[in-house]
Amino acid sequence: MFCNRWVALWLPFFFISLAANSSASMTDEQIEKYIALKLKRNDHVLRLNEKSIGDKGVKFLATSPLLESVEKLIIYKGNIRDEGVRALANSRKLVQLTALYLENNQITDRGAGMIASSKTFKNLRILNLYRNKITDKGAKAIAESDTLSSFGDEGTRSLTTSSSLNQLKKIGLAYNQLSRAGREVLEKFNILQNINNLGTSKRINEIGGLIHGDSGVEALMGFSNISKLDDLDLSDSDLTDRSAIAIANSEGLKGLFSLNLSGNRITDSGAKALADSENLGQLKKLNLNFNFIGDLGARAIAKSPYLANLKSLKLGQNRVGKVGAKALKESDTLVNLMHPIFGFY
Repeated sequence: MFCNRWVALWLPFFFISLAANSSASMTDEQIEKYIALKLKRNDHVLRLNEKSIGDKGVKFLATSPLLESVEKLIIYKGNIRDEGVRALANSRKLVQLTALYLENNQITDRGAGMIASSKTFKNLRILNLYRNKITDKGAKAIAESDTLSSFGDEGTRSLTTSSSLNQLKKIGLAYNQLSRAGREVLEKFNILQNINNLGTSKRINEIGGLIHGDSGVEALMGFSNISKLDDLDLSDSDLTDRSAIAIANSEGLKGLFSLNLSGNRITDSGAKALADSENLGQLKKLNLNFNFIGDLGARAIAKSPYLANLKSLKLGQNRVGKVGAKALKESDTLVNLMHPIFGFY
């Protein structure tokens, strides 16, 4: 009876003590032994998963000569804060590093700024900062970095237009304190990387399949080889007039022969932007089926001097009435059309 009471009283303290010990920071000696063992198996990859090394441990780690061969460094739930990031950013041992995973730590915008300005990280291709405390300010610092290899923005533009970020191919900032604009930046970045991959694989005309939403089209506008596109299929991509206007304003699309914008949410404003675009003067095919274009948009297309080369124009299942249909039929510029405008859906 006494024994049972003693166990009942002692047991909670045992578990508290156990938890405290398990979360205690590793000593320098423990870290050195641990990384030596890990790198003995693969000296290019070092994983420290749920090892509470803290900033003090990271500072020791950053000076270890064992890191000179490491290409991928993962510190997951390591209780790292900005000072730990500083140690990594200033390390002379991480010369081979191309992938850095610092998921689920305590890194703030200050740490993000250190990453952005670090020459140690100039060759990074992957940066994972999931579940930290970074806001748009930190993402912006990385986007505007002169040394980093590729990243994000506060407003939605810096990430996809930054000329200084040309190595980084994958960014992880999910579950941070980003605003909607910051999240849109990441989406643009990922889309643009996928676009670039297709562009280098000589499948450039399949790019439309990667795009969904206006932010995707805006990312496409930052594609360095956009001028090589001659056929762009953006059908059923949830696009609005914002995308139509972006396409119309793009000088990089002057070589486009075929444009498919069917099944979207384009209205008269978008149609007018396309009609008024000198950049689309080479178009032979324009598909605007299943949108929300009315008489105003139809009349703008009918009067457009820039769409005179069209051989195929599709405006079926829109909101074009008799006025718009009459304007299209009597157009002095759409004289090369070979197919019915309101047929062949």
